[in-house]
Amino acid sequence: MSDTELSSAVTRALLDLYQRHDAPLDSQPMAGVGENAYGQVLRVSWPTIPEAPSVVVKMAPKNEARRAHMHVVDYYAREVFMYQEVFPIFRELNPDRSIFTVAPALEANGLQAPNEFLIFEDLAGSGFRPNSRSSMPTYDIVICTLKALAEMHSCSFVLQNKNPAKFEELVGHIKKDNLFTENIEAVTIEFGKVQLRKTGNLLGAADGQPSEVAALRKVLELCEKHFKSLALYSVDGESQKPYSVICHGDFWNNNILYRYEPNLDQPVEAKLIDFQMSRYAPPVLDIVHYLYTCTEKPLRDEHFSAFMNAYYETLDQKLTSCGLRIEEMYPRSVFDRQLQLYGVYGLIMGAFSLPFFVSNANEVLDIDTVSEAIKDLSDNEAEAPQYQELIEEFEMLNERTLPIFKRRMVGIVRDLIQYNMTEPLYKFEI
Repeated sequence: MSDTELSSAVTRALLDLYQRHDAPLDSQPMAGVGENAYGQVLRVSWPTIPEAPSVVVKMAPKNEARRAHMHVVDYYAREVFMYQEVFPIFRELNPDRSIFTVAPALEANGLQAPNEFLIFEDLAGSGFRPNSRSSMPTYDIVICTLKALAEMHSCSFVLQNKNPAKFEELVGHIKKDNLFTENIEAVTIEFGKVQLRKTGNLLGAADGQPSEVAALRKVLELCEKHFKSLALYSVDGESQKPYSVICHGDFWNNNILYRYEPNLDQPVEAKLIDFQMSRYAPPVLDIVHYLYTCTEKPLRDEHFSAFMNAYYETLDQKLTSCGLRIEEMYPRSVFDRQLQLYGVYGLIMGAFSLPFFVSNANEVLDIDTVSEAIKDLSDNEAEAPQYQELIEEFEMLNERTLPIFKRRMVGIVRDLIQYNMTEPLYKFEI
């Protein structure tokens, strides 16, 4: 299937949905190389019906090795659950329906493997557009992002208060994480460890006084040593109950769209997309995931407090609109403590994500090829050293991207030290 070809299942769904049997369809890819790990993303329109709104279609990959490695069946089912079961309840929490406005509508879906698909309203028609992956978020973009995130998180606190049984029912469906589980593939853990080790190896005298460099190395070494345990610890929502929420789970630049003031380059509203990794976890996981993988340290140095306040104050406003007091639902002391306890998750996701985020389209690996190689090793019950060799074989960082990767990874480590977020690194030291 070509990059712009619709599956027969999607075509049938579109015809049934819009009854435009005599109108030809046009489909164009929306995601570039390296940005569509979970399938093709296309914008579909009817060229002969100018007034007809376009839609966005996401179709699952067909490669069997890729489907297994990327947990495609689970991811598509999780996203459909969020749209069909969670979001309708969130929208009914406040009489004026203003408490949950941050996701597009799901128009249709199909979960029959291997032809899973989702059809969404096209938010471009309402003026929403992405922040280019090659363009670092500005202060205004980050503020807009965190306010939208707070609106989503507020729904969990409200539902937990107003209908705890329903909240527990929903949470029961997403307690099993889609990424970090006890039986997570060894190659996934090894990939993260390799990036941490690589960062440590890149450190030198130019990175500070010997004591400073030693402190940076220590953080990287401990995170590598306990990588899987730290990841499982972070996504354990039960451990922070009742201060855990239904999180986005894959909260980074490409999963957020923005609407701007006319004639101004200032975002006024954000919408969140791609909920295939939503989970029950501490709210701060989404925050540190975004901040540490999508922004650089100078911006955080200047505005970290403002970012945290924007999130927390928006959460306060949303809870107040539903007659709740944030001091009772999610005290600031708990929020601040969670940042210390789970900031390390930002380093974990940085290790996974930054090699891809700093690379251009022509530098990103072919996912099918890598998945096939992983399957071959898995079938032969390979050991960790063999996975390390595979990761080295498919190294994507180069002379251009390696300094960027180092700068951003080291920036995360410096923040963990600066904001007292290193405590969990010692949790598993015996």
